Amino acid sequence: MGATMNKAGVTASPSRPTIAARGNRRALVVSLSVWAIMLAATLALVARFGSNVPMWDDWDLVPTATGERPVTAEWLWSQHNEHRIPLPRLLLLGMMRWGAMDFRAGMYFNVAAASVLALGLIFTARRIRGSASYLDAFFPIALMNWGQAVNFLWCWQVQYFASTLLAGGLLILIARATTPSKLLPALAAGVCVVLLPLCGANGLGLVPALALWLAYVAFLHGRMETRVERRNAVMVAAFVAVALLLCGLYFVGYARMPYVPLTRNLPLIGRAAAQFLTLGLGPGAAGLSFDRHAPVFFWKIAYAAVLGLYLASAWTLLSTWRKQSGERARSAGLLLFLGAITSLALGVGMSRDPFETRYTTLSVPGFCAVYLTWTLYGARWVQKIVQALLLLVTLAVFTSNMTWGWRWAHYLRSHLAEFERGIMAGTPPYQLLHRYADLHQDQELMMDYVPMLRTAGVGVFRYLRNDPPFQEVSLPLMPSEVRNMTWEKGIAHATASGAWLTFTLPKDIQAAGIRLDYTYSNTNENEPYLGIYWKSSREADFGKDSHIRYYPVGDRANWQRGTWRRQSDTITSLHAWVCQPVHTIRLLAIKPATIKIHDLTVLVSAEGERRP
Repeated sequence: MGATMNKAGVTASPSRPTIAARGNRRALVVSLSVWAIMLAATLALVARFGSNVPMWDDWDLVPTATGERPVTAEWLWSQHNEHRIPLPRLLLLGMMRWGAMDFRAGMYFNVAAASVLALGLIFTARRIRGSASYLDAFFPIALMNWGQAVNFLWCWQVQYFASTLLAGGLLILIARATTPSKLLPALAAGVCVVLLPLCGANGLGLVPALALWLAYVAFLHGRMETRVERRNAVMVAAFVAVALLLCGLYFVGYARMPYVPLTRNLPLIGRAAAQFLTLGLGPGAAGLSFDRHAPVFFWKIAYAAVLGLYLASAWTLLSTWRKQSGERARSAGLLLFLGAITSLALGVGMSRDPFETRYTTLSVPGFCAVYLTWTLYGARWVQKIVQALLLLVTLAVFTSNMTWGWRWAHYLRSHLAEFERGIMAGTPPYQLLHRYADLHQDQELMMDYVPMLRTAGVGVFRYLRNDPPFQEVSLPLMPSEVRNMTWEKGIAHATASGAWLTFTLPKDIQAAGIRLDYTYSNTNENEPYLGIYWKSSREADFGKDSHIRYYPVGDRANWQRGTWRRQSDTITSLHAWVCQPVHTIRLLAIKPATIKIHDLTVLVSAEGERRP
């Protein structure tokens, strides 16, 4: 089959180039088919489980997305926790305010970003190798599996996918680079590096190493003798200067998150960084359990193997840079790209839990860089082994990743669907905020923003009813118990962490909520970090679900620094929706501070409590 007859009438086998061409086409078809299947599966995930109910950071987009507040340069540049994210904010506003007012728009962007990057890497590997390979199916499986369901189903994570798309685009440009790199690709790389610090700390952490590569490209152009090349060097160097300037501006007026733990313990940072890198292959690679969100016993073996792979790749790139002058731009770029991912990993290791599954999106480009490294360099048999190993690992953890994502998606959708059904059933907003407090820890913010969604006609929020009127029962400001505090004339001075005041009512009150009006200050001007606990007379102690803990999160522009009042408020109020009988209320100061209590009020619904 497939044989041909020569002029002498003798059967001849197909030529080797013809066989190679057919194999090349088949390999490309297989890779693209896997890409199409993964894209369809991820789109189906969003279509089935995506919800038009904002959660956590999504809420901070509500005022500008609904047009209730103007879009200003100050707001675009303002901090969101530790991030400055003007580019993701503009992308989100473009999709929502000037497109479909639907939080699922960001989810589809996230899928599109991952799919475009996977497709670009497939064709890049084919180009630099000179042929397609069945092993290139690694890219769509690694970038689009449901282990990233947390991010695929979260509108706000446009922030992560924007930086990952820019970093991945830069990786593609690096892999195609020559010595010296051509001007247009170098300028495109410069644009990517300049935009990265506009995507938050996750982009900022990549910039120093990648800017160093861009500076090296400028150096290679600059040492050429022609005027054109020297001009090119100046143009590329300008991008380096702008990127570094943005990094400097990032920290002008920067306010560190005071209650996010920061460690300088090098062994702990190194261990956490290794965990972050390992998570690039999904929660299955680290053996994360869904219920306990903890790794199983073999995770240390996994991250040791990942460290070994990174080190072997770095050594190969360094050796190539030393020995092959024609490959210096490309090998240096890949080496510094691995350095950029490692730098980000170390930053995460200083202050965050590296086993947060949302970090998979940020870590996976490192494995893509490793794959391309071994596509280009090293002994041919070693190249095949490393590429096959990466594909086999992604396949080995594929079921685990997909199952993890399915369980998360099902949990999330069922939870948000209950919230939507509550709105449709006419449940008062305060009861919804009580039952679904995990949508955002700042109930003051949700109280302000939910009506904005109703006015804008977003999803089921158009059917949201008003809260009933509340009767206010003010408590005498005479605490029945004081711990690690001094109390005088309504002012509490917390002298140690975990200080509290306890107030006791004469009898149980069927409370809708508790409102605390207060002024907060401390020597470091840190944000307030307070807790409100409540219980009935029948309860021996405060229940694990009978409390809220509050400190300002999200957009820093929402609060007046120093007073930490909301920008529109004259006094700080904190609501806790309790929906149960209340006899005892405890106010907890997590950190030493001075708290002036203006009023402590129990809110009683005129309609009584509606049961779910």
